[in-house]
Amino acid sequence: MTPTHPKALAWLSVCYSFFMASFVVIVASLVLYQKNALQLSSDHAYGIFAAAVALLWILPVGGGYLSNKLGYANAAKVGLLVCFAGMVCFCFYSVAFLYIGLGLYVVGNAFATPAIWCMVDHCYSKTSELREAGFTLFYLIFNVGAVVGIFLGGYLAKNFGFAFEFGLSAFFLLVSFIFFLIGEKKVTPHKGRTILPQLKWSKKEIYASLVIISILSTPVAIFLFYHLTLCNILMIILLAWMIGFLVHIGIKQKEKVLRNKIFAFIILSLISVAFWTLYSLEPSFLSVFIQNNVNTNIFGINIPPSSFFAFDGVFVILFGLILSHIWYKLSKKGKNPSLSLKFAGSLIVIGIGFCFVAFMITQMGSLKMPAIFIIIAYAIFAIGELLVSPLGISMVGSLAPEGREGVMMGFWQLCSGIGGLVAGAIAAAPKLPEHTVKLAKSYPIYLQVFFTVGIVAICIGFAVLLFAKKLKSLLSEHKFKTPQI
Repeated sequence: MTPTHPKALAWLSVCYSFFMASFVVIVASLVLYQKNALQLSSDHAYGIFAAAVALLWILPVGGGYLSNKLGYANAAKVGLLVCFAGMVCFCFYSVAFLYIGLGLYVVGNAFATPAIWCMVDHCYSKTSELREAGFTLFYLIFNVGAVVGIFLGGYLAKNFGFAFEFGLSAFFLLVSFIFFLIGEKKVTPHKGRTILPQLKWSKKEIYASLVIISILSTPVAIFLFYHLTLCNILMIILLAWMIGFLVHIGIKQKEKVLRNKIFAFIILSLISVAFWTLYSLEPSFLSVFIQNNVNTNIFGINIPPSSFFAFDGVFVILFGLILSHIWYKLSKKGKNPSLSLKFAGSLIVIGIGFCFVAFMITQMGSLKMPAIFIIIAYAIFAIGELLVSPLGISMVGSLAPEGREGVMMGFWQLCSGIGGLVAGAIAAAPKLPEHTVKLAKSYPIYLQVFFTVGIVAICIGFAVLLFAKKLKSLLSEHKFKTPQI
């Protein structure tokens, strides 16, 4: 009998798709919203963007742990509602409401994202041949939501104002909450696995705890947005502590194969930081480049700068289906590349994408860059993303000891957040003029940044290739298979 995906996968995928329609609006529009609507400086906008992206990915370390203890479904519901409250705050043109909205949203996301991801994970056994295909399918579906959110949001922001863009995102969060309520009953964990709370508390006690934690955590997040340097320092400390904590968990494992899985997970997660750094430059530094240096008119349609990030999701969907089929064919022949090779390939590919943009700048002279070249770059970026993100999410559940999925999912997201932190520093380093300048003056600045980060990523990718065999040996007891979706 041919194995099939669990029915809950469809419901959870649609639920998270609507959630992502709001998530990506913050990522894609945050810098431009601060610069254009709130009239904040570039340094301030990039600093807030870096802190927001970092906290969006880092706070799930604690959120994942608490979701595991208090129940994934409970945490997801509270998290979605807190995100909704945060998104409503964005509708007010105020720096104060910006901070409050970000504080609420990053706290809500800290519960919702790891909880939903872990619920998808628990629908499969740790050795299921459908696991990686399921997560790839999950990834492709929620990218549909991301594409819709960015395109619609960009259109509304340009024609009616950012408040309408954020208002639509708030509506998407309500829809996500409704889909979750419906789909929650359809989630049946695989035999031997559970998504129930580990603590034997009543429903009221659990929900009260989640609400209180959210209320207490939000002012702390807002405080960090007001003190960006402290925020950055704490994030680096957290990364170091988490590495030590996971090493401790690995050492405690009685079987060598389990220790190797955790050590391989730590190494691959840290390698992914380089990828997430370049990925986070796309909706921030690259979006500002598009706004000032790119002819955004395509076939008579003027595309808002923030909407270009949606092309990443479009190509992820298109190429994801193709790559899944390729991995399946290679897997049947026993030639499916190892995770370490795919991670190395992701760095090389995204590095090539940024070098491509740098090369095209050298060809522009005093003319604005045609939008088609940016779209081609996003096609290259998407291939790199598919070699890391969906495979990484699947990797977490496969390598994590039972009961540790939440905290290890949080560490994977922590590494993504550190990438956003580094990206913010890179974006702010060139000190671009606050006012519009001639292309001949701005092009060299962008050229240096794009070429430098591209070459560094490629070099790191080739360095990872040197250690690919060692990483593969750590994973040799655990074969990753990628069946066809």
